[in-house]
Amino acid sequence: MPRAALAERDVEAFRAELCRAAERRFADLGYAGVTLRGLASDLGCSPMTPYRYFENKEAIFAAVRRSAFERFATCQERAVAAHGDPIERLRAGGEAYLAFASEEPHAYRIMFELDQDFDPSDEGLVEASGRAWAPLREGVAGAIDAGLLAGDPDTVAHLLWAGLHGLVSLHLAGKLQLGRGLEELIPLMMQALFRGNRPHAEGAVEDPS
Repeated sequence: MPRAALAERDVEAFRAELCRAAERRFADLGYAGVTLRGLASDLGCSPMTPYRYFENKEAIFAAVRRSAFERFATCQERAVAAHGDPIERLRAGGEAYLAFASEEPHAYRIMFELDQDFDPSDEGLVEASGRAWAPLREGVAGAIDAGLLAGDPDTVAHLLWAGLHGLVSLHLAGKLQLGRGLEELIPLMMQALFRGNRPHAEGAVEDPS
C-alpha cells in the first residue's frame, strides 16, 4: 500500500525539527561527524525518514547554514535600524553580534567556525551572508563618510569583525577565565578599534590598493 502523502504543513514542521537537531550536531561534531542515522536517532524516527525531506546530508547542512545566516542578518538589521549616528549603529551591531552568539552558539559556530566550503551557487546562502555583512560594512562606510573613522571601509570592517569574532570565540570555548568577561571586553575592543581608526590617528588603516 503506498505511503500517504504528507500535508505541506507537516512536511515543513518536520523539516524544521530535523534542522534544529542537525544544527546542534553539526556544531558539536563538525560536518564529518554527523550522520543521518544519528539524526534519525535524535528524532526518534527510522534511519530512512530524513531522506523523505532532504536528498542527503549536504542538503541538510546547506539548509541549516542558510537559516543561521538569515537569523543572524535579521538580528543585525533590527539592531542598527533604530540608530542614525554611524558610531552608535556600529555599537548596536556589536551588541547584537554578542547577543546572537550567546543565545545561538550552535548557529554561530556553523556560520563562522566550521571548515566547510562556501557554495557560491547557493543563492539563498549568498543572499543571507550578504545581508549579514551589510550592516557592519555599511556602518563603517557611513562613519568614514561622516569623518568619524578613516581608512578603507572593507579593511576597517574586517578589523572590527575580527575583534568581535576573536572575543566571542574565546567566550564560546570557555577560555575567558582570567578575570575579564565577554560583556566587559566587547565595548572596550570596539572603543579601541574606533580610536585606532579615527581620522589622523597614528596607524589608521589606509586603503590597501
